[in-house]
Amino acid sequence: MSRRDAVIYGLHACLAVAEHRPEAIRRVFYHRSRRVDVGPLLKVTAAHKRPYREVPAEDLERLSGSAHTEGVVVFAAALPLLSVDAFIERVGPSPLIVALDGVGNPHNLGAILRSAAWFGADGVVFRGEPGQGTLNGATLRVSQGGAEHLALCGVEQLGPALKQLAAAGIAVIGADQDASRRVFDLPLRRPVCLTLGAEGDGLSAETRRALTQTVRIPGTGDVESLNVAVAAGILLAYATR
Repeated sequence: MSRRDAVIYGLHACLAVAEHRPEAIRRVFYHRSRRVDVGPLLKVTAAHKRPYREVPAEDLERLSGSAHTEGVVVFAAALPLLSVDAFIERVGPSPLIVALDGVGNPHNLGAILRSAAWFGADGVVFRGEPGQGTLNGATLRVSQGGAEHLALCGVEQLGPALKQLAAAGIAVIGADQDASRRVFDLPLRRPVCLTLGAEGDGLSAETRRALTQTVRIPGTGDVESLNVAVAAGILLAYATR
């Protein structure tokens, strides 16, 4: 496996690769209990003359480094992260975008990608090196194939990227629990970029300076804040209501 390849596991994540990027598949391993479920995956793998093999569950865990393979592991070319310029061109003139300021938990990132795909977002911006694939197997499994539906933009610093989005006519809205305005009092309309901060730290000062405005998701205040993936789902649902 080359450095630009990815280890993908989880049934829906692997089937999504077969549907959207069959040419990216390098090798497939699956458990006998999934023989019927992975039929479409094996069909396109064979069509592209790539190897596949039925193996014991312990081999799947060894190959993936995870106990949560759901009976299938795919080695494939990694999803490339676009530069900001390429991302803006890809998402078009009236996009719905999610931007993440240092969200590092792979399960939260995967859940956000899943919600973004569910609600029809066009792309997600997060920290990563353009041209490289930095989504790990856990993120892709939790995304349930959502990552394959989205334009993905990798940036070293989010603030300058948000300024480029704003210069392209995209409203850059930040979620901040201390904001004076409730998100439900704002008509979120495309083109818009919904920006969320890292777990614990929230939005950085640099990111705040690039925002069009901030909004809060109202709640009881009985707990400090919402989980970032939950907050992203609420914002996406409201933006596409």
